[in-house]
Amino acid sequence: MKPMIRTAVALVGAAGAASAALMLHRSNSSAATRASNKAPESPVACGSPGAAHAEAKLTHGKLGGAMSAGTILRNSGGEAYAAFELTTDNVQDKTRPPLDLALVIDHSGSMSDGRIEHAKSAALGLVSHLGEQDHVALVEYDDAAQVLVSSIAMDDHGKDTLRHAIEAIQLGGGTNLNDGLVLGRREVERVYTTGQVSRLILLSDGHANVGVTETPRIAETARDAANHGTRITSVGIGLDFNEDLMEAIAEAGRGNYHYVKEATDLDKVIAGEMAAIQATVATNVELRLTPACNGVEITQVHGYESHKEGASYVIPMADLVGNDSRKLLVSMKVPDGQKGRVGTVHAELVYRDAKGSEVRKANVDLGLEVGEDAAVASASIDQNVMAQALQLDAAASMRQAAEAYEQGDQGRAAQIIDASSRRIQDKGARYKIAPEKTADTMNSLGEMQKKTIEYKPGSYEGKDMLKASKSKARVMSKK
Repeated sequence: MKPMIRTAVALVGAAGAASAALMLHRSNSSAATRASNKAPESPVACGSPGAAHAEAKLTHGKLGGAMSAGTILRNSGGEAYAAFELTTDNVQDKTRPPLDLALVIDHSGSMSDGRIEHAKSAALGLVSHLGEQDHVALVEYDDAAQVLVSSIAMDDHGKDTLRHAIEAIQLGGGTNLNDGLVLGRREVERVYTTGQVSRLILLSDGHANVGVTETPRIAETARDAANHGTRITSVGIGLDFNEDLMEAIAEAGRGNYHYVKEATDLDKVIAGEMAAIQATVATNVELRLTPACNGVEITQVHGYESHKEGASYVIPMADLVGNDSRKLLVSMKVPDGQKGRVGTVHAELVYRDAKGSEVRKANVDLGLEVGEDAAVASASIDQNVMAQALQLDAAASMRQAAEAYEQGDQGRAAQIIDASSRRIQDKGARYKIAPEKTADTMNSLGEMQKKTIEYKPGSYEGKDMLKASKSKARVMSKK
């Protein structure tokens, strides 16, 4: 399903000064969620509100939180952002938790022209990085899926068994991707024990055309696997796979998505995935956001799947690896009918330490001031949070432009990107954001616009641009 993106940019201000609030694009691919209860006009007392900036220590990193402004104007609408960033340390410990992995390989007829050989080569390379504490299963799928090697310990015998099975894979028929996911998950869960890192790596070069083929249903298969502990990384090979499906699998499966234009690059991608797995510092990561006061409303979660539990929004996340960074932005409605401090959001990060397996928590509380001084409100705007908002704006525009381009409308695609570039320049100047904070965002838009005009839809270059731009937009919504 192609993402349907709506744009709503709202600036809240008084006496010529704007508060730090934008209402961004809404995208089905990011699974943004909205609350329906309207906030009351004035706040209700709620204890000691947090500061506009706060952070908490993790075992191997920190959770930071920031409001888009330290002060908003009274009776200005009460719209604001809360931004959260997870950063992890560059862990030097070379030991890692045991790995419980399923390799799920597409061997349909379209994996010809050397693709299946490169997939086999990458799988064989992965085996060399494993130890006897690890367990691996091998699943192949074409018209049907089958387990070639049930999950087996990677001692010398297990490695030999796996290598022989990989080398024996031959081209087949159609693409029953969903059944491949089901069998891979079953193998991971069959041998899983607490303290292991559980993964499923899916390789495909085409469209699901046998069995379950609808993107939402396949994404639900991935989501259910992730909810039960199996994270899914999807690797799309070449120019003809369904990138929307492969991205949806990775998003729902709380894993990574890789676009590999040339099959010769598969070795690097799989090696990079293994390096990330080896650097895992936290699993079962979940961020829970709860309004801090009566009348506060979380209206949208940007860039991540989420679901509501009571008054809280729960955002499941991919496992954390060393030297990593994740960013998340939420739109909020804050009671602004009375002057004074207001608590906005309580954030609780729950995770399992990958080395010791203990469940740990980190908490951040945020708040802001409701005032009547326009100069104070303007001066309190957080440039980093607003730059993140503008990056999300650009990512959503890139997806919208990709949809227009895919339908053959190059002119419309270019117009969408141009409008986004102008918005970012205008908002950047209005909020006095340092140009270097939006430079990468502007470069990404400029590169896509140039290629959108230069390459015809459906051409080799056009397909590459489309997949690369969607992949870039996904990264921009999370980093």
